Amino acid sequence: MKYLVIINPCAGRGKSLKMLPRLRNWLSRCPHDFTFTMTPSPDEMRDAIADAAARQFDGVLLAGGDGTIHEALDTLSRSSLVCGILPCGRGNDFARNIGIPNDLKSNCIVARYPAVSTIDLPSVNGIPFASVACIGFDADVNRLARDKKGFFGGTPGYIICVLKALREFKPFDIELGVDSYTWSGRVVMVSVANGKFYGGGMKIAPDALIDDGALDICIVKQASRSEIIRHFPGIFRGSHVHSPKVMMLRGKKISIAANVKKEVFADGEYLCSLPAECSIGHRKFKIIKAIENGDET
Repeated sequence: MKYLVIINPCAGRGKSLKMLPRLRNWLSRCPHDFTFTMTPSPDEMRDAIADAAARQFDGVLLAGGDGTIHEALDTLSRSSLVCGILPCGRGNDFARNIGIPNDLKSNCIVARYPAVSTIDLPSVNGIPFASVACIGFDADVNRLARDKKGFFGGTPGYIICVLKALREFKPFDIELGVDSYTWSGRVVMVSVANGKFYGGGMKIAPDALIDDGALDICIVKQASRSEIIRHFPGIFRGSHVHSPKVMMLRGKKISIAANVKKEVFADGEYLCSLPAECSIGHRKFKIIKAIENGDET
């Protein structure tokens, strides 16, 4: 089989570039033909994916992080290519959400006939995302992380951004629709989850499944800074959902409007501003499943 290996040299502060010699070595042991290309910009990556599809490659391997995957989603979903993930980012939440190890060497074992999963591809205002879309406090944290104001990778960096965002954050009013259900109130944040994890391993939606055809919505109602700090550790275990300040919903079509301007982030990237329509429908894409013992051939 033929695979295009796409290297994002900016991912994980250059981790994929530093690991390139090892990636070549590990992949050379697999029974496939690999072509390597480096794509410094999202447009170059999308062009490379489209070209691979036109040249009848069987799949692509993305060496990057959540942002790399996010930028590839639309082009991948419009092709027949399967996608493998070589996690080289700072958070690697998509890798967690699809159940693959956060270990490059393990993910460089591509079986002769790899098992493939088909996963959901939701969208916000028509823009696809992979893991979690967020509005409010966690979107502010995402903006700080994107701008690298205190963010140095993974969970520790995310926590620093949380503390910075707390200084200026104010709750806001929303009108929310989830399928036929409507709700309005004052909130800290709203997260629309396709998968369980975001923020470098935080379990924002413990029951979310990336292939169940539904979105899990986590609403954190108005809370003080001290309450946010007190309940924050529970996100790592998913126990925050038991707080009276948290409401969990599930649906296929979600509408969100606010009384102030609010940004929407997903997969660590800025998408748009409210109002927003989130939906999960027929768009999907194919992912190479994690290798299990005995499946290497």
